[in-house]
Amino acid sequence: MARECGLSVGHFSHAFRRTLGVAPHKWLIEQRVVLSKEELRDDGLSLSDVAAECGFSDQSHLTRAFRETVGASPGVWRRALKR
Repeated sequence: MARECGLSVGHFSHAFRRTLGVAPHKWLIEQRVVLSKEELRDDGLSLSDVAAECGFSDQSHLTRAFRETVGASPGVWRRALKR
């Protein structure tokens, strides 16, 4: 993203953090978690499928990021939707 904006990585990161209050990578992971919540509503998708569709490297990566952001694993969150 920095290159597309014509900025150094350091300058971009500092400006991004000042503007949005969060580092670019953390923002990206949070956006992927938001997208994964939408995908998890589809019971036909496995957690591995959701992880791949949302840009996570694997199901484990999705689970770690989801738990850090939401406070529950994707499986627990998905089951809570059905209640």
